Amino acid sequence: MEPERIRSFEQAGDLVRRCGILPLSGFIPDHPSLDAATEPSAWHTGTEADPWLWRVRLAREGVAAYGRFVAKKPAFLAAELFPLFARAVAPAKPVERRYADGELSRAAWRVYEAIEAEPGIEARALRRSAGMTAKTDKCEFDKALIELQESFDIVIRGTEEVRGEQGGKTGWNGTCYTPASQWMAEHGLPECGTLSREDAAASLLARLEPMASGKALAFLRNKWGL
Repeated sequence: MEPERIRSFEQAGDLVRRCGILPLSGFIPDHPSLDAATEPSAWHTGTEADPWLWRVRLAREGVAAYGRFVAKKPAFLAAELFPLFARAVAPAKPVERRYADGELSRAAWRVYEAIEAEPGIEARALRRSAGMTAKTDKCEFDKALIELQESFDIVIRGTEEVRGEQGGKTGWNGTCYTPASQWMAEHGLPECGTLSREDAAASLLARLEPMASGKALAFLRNKWGL
């Protein structure tokens, strides 16, 4: 699919809504991505035309859910379709039950508990809260975050300036995470609890088909088991 060039945050939001799913980079075959749809020179300029900044606004303003939902890579899911995505793709059991049944790693459980206790928590503070500050914990921590995003338990809420140990500014921004249910509630998105997973998947695919190529749909169906 030929990339569509966009130059504003509003155009990025429109593209996400039309596509339903818009990856940050082009990992979905024959499908648009934010990277391909924008001018390379616009990235990391710190201006209103910087796509790197749009990714945070899209999530913060409720235009799209942002996270590593598929193939361990970042993507945007149109907000109005996110309840369908979650119902069709997320595990049927809640987080607590999956952990009790041995279907969720201990690291993911610790991370989720910390996020649930403090929605919107920044990544470094999250590591401290989850008790995973050792260098040897970093890999396990990162895997836990991806595990929870791919199961639609958490989403990226935005970024926050990282504070040093003495509370001073560091000049760096850290990623903030929140429970997916919290993000949905904040933006007035209803859950699809009464819809069967099969019906949710059928409705979702019907919404994606007009803008997704056959290759893109096949990729998503395979990755998500739809």
